[in-house]
Amino acid sequence: MGVITELLRWCLGAALLLIIDVFAEAVVFEWLQWNGTTKNDWFFLLWWLIVAGWTVFSARRIWRAMSNKPD
Repeated sequence: MGVITELLRWCLGAALLLIIDVFAEAVVFEWLQWNGTTKNDWFFLLWWLIVAGWTVFSARRIWRAMSNKPD
């Protein structure tokens, strides 16, 4: 796949992750009354691990696309 395709995939994935985060913070945590407590710490740890994983995975795919190496 081309570099532009991989960049678009990364942007769409990042946008999806952001939408999930906003929904969790605005709706789920409010409903559970977890905002401002330590009960949601597990979510933020998991959130940043997923974001870091997505970034590393996508950077690798973009690097391969730029190098024109087969998968």
